[in-house]
Amino acid sequence: MFIRIVFCCFTLSCSLFFQQAYANLEIFDTRLESPYLSVIKQLTFPEMGFEKAGEGYFSPDGRTIIFQAVPVGQKHYQIYTMDLEEGIPRMVSTGKGACTCAFFRPDGKKILFASSHSDPFLDDPNYALSVPGYNRKGEDYKWDFTPYMNIYEADPDGSNLKALTEGPFYHAECAYSPDGLRIVFASNREGSMNIYTMKADGTDRQQVTHTVDCYNGGSFFSPDGTQIIFRADREKPHYLQVFVINADGSDERQLTDNHAVNWAPYWHPNGKVIAFTTSLHGHAHYEIYLLNIFTGASHRLTHHSKFDGLPVFSPDGTKIMWTSKRGPDQTSQLFLANFILPQHLN
Repeated sequence: MFIRIVFCCFTLSCSLFFQQAYANLEIFDTRLESPYLSVIKQLTFPEMGFEKAGEGYFSPDGRTIIFQAVPVGQKHYQIYTMDLEEGIPRMVSTGKGACTCAFFRPDGKKILFASSHSDPFLDDPNYALSVPGYNRKGEDYKWDFTPYMNIYEADPDGSNLKALTEGPFYHAECAYSPDGLRIVFASNREGSMNIYTMKADGTDRQQVTHTVDCYNGGSFFSPDGTQIIFRADREKPHYLQVFVINADGSDERQLTDNHAVNWAPYWHPNGKVIAFTTSLHGHAHYEIYLLNIFTGASHRLTHHSKFDGLPVFSPDGTKIMWTSKRGPDQTSQLFLANFILPQHLN
């Protein structure tokens, strides 16, 4: 057990906002996780040839995952799939450029990911592959708004690669709708980073958010396809909050409102609860929280002194996968656990 004093402001009310300030004795004790997380298992390891790995998502049948990892000796992520029973990762991206944000189509017959492998300047030694994106000053976690980052569809083994976006912009953070007919993604094609949807073939692009000089991204369709959850730094650069909006861009609502960084929201299959990552307890370690977006009821899920974040649920909601540094080597890797939803969130 690791004990640390943390003075922070945190609140939740039935209006879905964090409001009340408090100071408390913070106890990092993984025994507090056991009523809701069991059979915790590390899925990826440095021995697999990864500097680090994370941001994994389940296939529709829950048997395979798709994730990003940095190969040993390299600087940028590539995309991999792995059968959970077999435990052998296979690269499905090209191995060139940088990659991020992969996802399975709901029928399991296609995958989606963003890649800069078509950047015409990749072979120029004087060309900087990445440009600054999100980065809290002095902190380890960041992501770049890489130029020529475009969205690609492929077969699950990486073959039959097809570009769905084009140009020297950042198109990424993509996911399919539950029926597989549309894709939600982030793009700075018009200057500011906003959320868009398009048909699964890349046509009929529709802008969902319409902000200037701030970031909107990390979006996912709700299980019924009517809403989109996302993160945005509307009030202060890099201080992300969680929002929900109708898929047509109407009725936007802010779900978190605090001094912390809140990001990586993901829907539970019941369509009422989300999991998200927060720096509420300090930027030295992020934690995973659960939130009922209708009642405002919340629950802290992880209690570890290292990073825990990027949570996703299995299609049936019985498992949760996330990125953590809780392993013995303390690098970012994927973890899996059996999951029970706290009763007060139903």
